[in-house]
Amino acid sequence: MNSVLKFLTEGDQVTTHLLKEKWQKTLTFYEQLIEDGHQLLPIRFLIRHIIEKGYDNLYFPATSLFNLLISIPSDNKIDFSKTLIVEVDDASKLVKFSYTNWTELNRNELSNIEKAIRWTESCHLTEVCNFFDHFIRFNPEWENIIN
Repeated sequence: MNSVLKFLTEGDQVTTHLLKEKWQKTLTFYEQLIEDGHQLLPIRFLIRHIIEKGYDNLYFPATSLFNLLISIPSDNKIDFSKTLIVEVDDASKLVKFSYTNWTELNRNELSNIEKAIRWTESCHLTEVCNFFDHFIRFNPEWENIIN
């Protein structure tokens, strides 16, 4: 793996090759967490699904604690303005999806958080891949990327 991936930040240029490497590195990260006993199999399934479907050359992955963040690059640059947050809630046995869109909003203003959250929904652990595909199909800004 390319060690430069550790240092990618918002605004950095990305190529298809770098996106694919980042998804592989993210998969390895979650596999290690699972090996360490964390209940994150649905996220691993989702990452594998994204790689198999070829979405790994379209979206940018990141992590926040145990959550998976999936963003749409803008002009071939990392951009967290449009980010899907995927979180496993082991207690309820659900996967929570939250979509935020910070386009034209100031991220430093706490009052904008509610405006940025565009969609939140949960699904059963086994439905994570279908749920992600559903999210893409019914969100034009995400679907247009795959078409």
